[in-house]
Amino acid sequence: MDYEQIKYELNTSATLKLLKSRNVAFVVSFLNKQFKETHRLSIPQFELEEKLESYSDYLQDIYRDLLLQPPKAYLNDWCNQHWLRKTFDNSDEPVFSLTPATEKAIAWLEELQQREAFVGTESRFLQILALLKEIQDRSTVDVEKRIAQLEKDRDRIQQEIDQIQSSGAVEVFSQTQLQERFISADRMTRQLMADFKTVEQNFRALTRKVQAAQIEKDSRRGTVVGKVLDADDALKESPQGQSFETFYRFLNSEREREQLKATIQAVYGLDELRSLTSDYTLLRQIERNLLNAASHIVKSNHQLTEKLRQMLDERNMRENRRVAELIVDVQRLALQVADTASEEKDFWSISGAPTIQMVMERPLHPLEASEVPTFEPVDLTELDEEMLEAELDQLARQFFVDEAFLADRVDLALEARATIPLPELIALYPVTKGLPEIVAYISLATQSEKHLIDPSTIDLVEIAGLAEDTELQLELPRVVFSR
Repeated sequence: MDYEQIKYELNTSATLKLLKSRNVAFVVSFLNKQFKETHRLSIPQFELEEKLESYSDYLQDIYRDLLLQPPKAYLNDWCNQHWLRKTFDNSDEPVFSLTPATEKAIAWLEELQQREAFVGTESRFLQILALLKEIQDRSTVDVEKRIAQLEKDRDRIQQEIDQIQSSGAVEVFSQTQLQERFISADRMTRQLMADFKTVEQNFRALTRKVQAAQIEKDSRRGTVVGKVLDADDALKESPQGQSFETFYRFLNSEREREQLKATIQAVYGLDELRSLTSDYTLLRQIERNLLNAASHIVKSNHQLTEKLRQMLDERNMRENRRVAELIVDVQRLALQVADTASEEKDFWSISGAPTIQMVMERPLHPLEASEVPTFEPVDLTELDEEMLEAELDQLARQFFVDEAFLADRVDLALEARATIPLPELIALYPVTKGLPEIVAYISLATQSEKHLIDPSTIDLVEIAGLAEDTELQLELPRVVFSR
């Protein structure tokens, strides 16, 4: 940081503007209470206005000299200051969510107000050592060196096992050590939740880039799409994008999520942490909060795809209108010369003799022109070992789609929201069984009146095919699952 950079940040940073505003205590306390304490990512406008009006009345009863504005005026001002973001998510009712600037301001004030009984220097130092060791171990490409590292870890673990077996006692953390690690985990979780806003903002910035390129004069469709895809690839290949992709794969693993739930439940059940668990509740809901935050980022990426599709559709419509206008011009010119005989002897000539194709010459069905294939049974007892292994592998690849398992996925996704479209659902739970799994989802949607299938709206989705390294591009009717 140099002089000019600091001066620029002080003059332009939305976070610093919030911290320097006259009503910073009012703004931060209200937004923290509505969003952070309730672990909500977005709140409808009518609900936020009611909460803001009640909070204003409460403060004015205590502080008589406090002059406050109407709730709607505050919300509009906070959006203009980039402290809140106003969007319309699949409805006419606007919703509000925190911006990265507000997340940073709340996090800084939380850190400022921390009144911890102790500072966890030991756990933080050990975290630093663990990270440095991990960097060292995972940066070497020397096979022998890596094996030596693993053997050293193995010997250390074996030594601890032998010591426990010989003494019959297990060395555990003290209450102080457990508490400082628990508080450190809570702090990192809050920071992770705040970081999601920055990732989401980057995807939204890319969407705005599409809109800006779309309305440029004489912009060509291929140029715009190329720019967007290049920017999208750059974002996904950036350290931030790669880190999020790895995290999202972990979050979509049911085995990892179940292990996370079991670990959290065990931690909150410890007697040594019972005095802290009532004040530090964020970790208890970390799985659902992370899923919601990640789904918002994926939704931002879907909005980018939707903007691309709309842009292509609009260009196609303009091209179709232009073709229709040219056809009308040709028809108009044809009518003008319809009564005028052509002076040219050969107005239009076609080379070659005419061919005749009678309708009745066609077969009634394509099967009449082909033979029905026959299949010979395979005797596995007469195959050599290599062919037998290949045949058994093919048998092992047979599968069925468990609709009950997919229904559980739908119910899990609807725990945190009222509705979820099929593209967002398969973004949360990637398709592993190809097109049959999509058909099963549509079948589930037809089994209940609360779900919606809208054939008039088409969604474009990409899924992994059954064959290795294949992708399927599908045009599906809009399918929306409802709670």
